[in-house]
Amino acid sequence: MIRFAVLALLLPVLAHADEIASVQYLEADGTVSIAVEGGASPDTPFAIASIGKTMTAVAVLRLVADGKLTLDGGFTAHLPDEVLSGLPELSDVTLRHLLTMTSGLPDYLDDAYIEDALEDPGAVQNPLTALSYAYGETQLFPPGQGFDYSNTNYVLLGLILEEVTGATYAAAMDRLVIGPAGMTGSFVFGSAPLPDSIPNGHEDGKHYRAYYMSQGFGDGGVIASANDLARFYHALFLERSLLPRAMMREFLHDPHDEGYGMGIEVDDEIVGHSGGDLGFSSDVRLDLDSGALAIMLSASADADTDWTFDALAR
Repeated sequence: MIRFAVLALLLPVLAHADEIASVQYLEADGTVSIAVEGGASPDTPFAIASIGKTMTAVAVLRLVADGKLTLDGGFTAHLPDEVLSGLPELSDVTLRHLLTMTSGLPDYLDDAYIEDALEDPGAVQNPLTALSYAYGETQLFPPGQGFDYSNTNYVLLGLILEEVTGATYAAAMDRLVIGPAGMTGSFVFGSAPLPDSIPNGHEDGKHYRAYYMSQGFGDGGVIASANDLARFYHALFLERSLLPRAMMREFLHDPHDEGYGMGIEVDDEIVGHSGGDLGFSSDVRLDLDSGALAIMLSASADADTDWTFDALAR
């Protein structure tokens, strides 16, 4: 039974718009310690950005385990024609390449996309339009012959999830990850009205909210609280209830010694992922040996998320 020792827990109050909400969650040695600021609580939902890649990878691997997808087979039958004609040749790219960032596909997420998304989120925030920002770009290297962190890989994985499940990305994530992990307050943004409890994201003296009212993708579209992230990491790594053993081995394998498995950063026995999107910063780290877990969520794009590593080193 985990004992809860609250180091500094401020009851959630209506924060002033200029206050920056943040949560630091540390679970170690049977004790949970939580520090919050800006009217946040452990149940306050934040945009977790690329931490969501881990969840997308788990959803895909669950379909692989069920025999609905293959890691080393083709997947182009699951993608719209416009994607196939716009991106570099995909015939030699496998699901494994997408998951491990070894496809060589160019990244859609550039300054032009961000500028257009800020100007009119609804016009560009769907996966097909987002991917078009990578159309016409050349492949960075032959599939499997290098590593490059490209968000394009995970937008494609989200589209594949939709085709295979016959559901939206949001519904597929609910069924394959969010529900099974017991993440009661998590969702893909754009699939439901944005709750008032989500703090304003801060960046360059501006607040960002409209961006998160549009559609979230497979590369980082999840909204979650610290408590829900802890539930996900418990289910995935400690209870081992989300992936069978064979899929866990694939998930954690780092094929090019780049510190990256399948949607998960791997550093010896420390695993996790960082995240950064408009107005938000996030990081989660788990020590596989001890089970210690550190989560930091901030409604500031400039937050120092190294706290998670420091917390595990104590």
